[in-house]
Amino acid sequence: MFKHVAAALFLATLTLGTAVAAQPQAVRVDATSRQTAEASYKAMMNGRSEDERRKLSLAILVLNLEDVGSAREAMQNPELDAPSIGRIKDKVAGLTADEIIALAARSTAIHVQTPAE
Repeated sequence: MFKHVAAALFLATLTLGTAVAAQPQAVRVDATSRQTAEASYKAMMNGRSEDERRKLSLAILVLNLEDVGSAREAMQNPELDAPSIGRIKDKVAGLTADEIIALAARSTAIHVQTPAE
């Protein structure tokens, strides 16, 4: 009897462990360099719906503009010609796409409203 219970427990533990390991891990920003941050961002965008990609892109834009004082400053800053995750990599280091979107939503510096809102 004990052997059957032990075997059932072992199988249940093995099955649970396999199921947990099989779940995909959320992509996080690797802020080691601009290149690794860009690669992480591209990986985040893969497999997302159009709406999710739009939200993430807007979040990156908001976070890029947080420290900009004026439209003139933004126009004079060549890094803002194409706002990228590379510019804000340290701010979003280790975050998932959902965490980046939430961080941008908490920003008081700028608010972007989309037609769906």
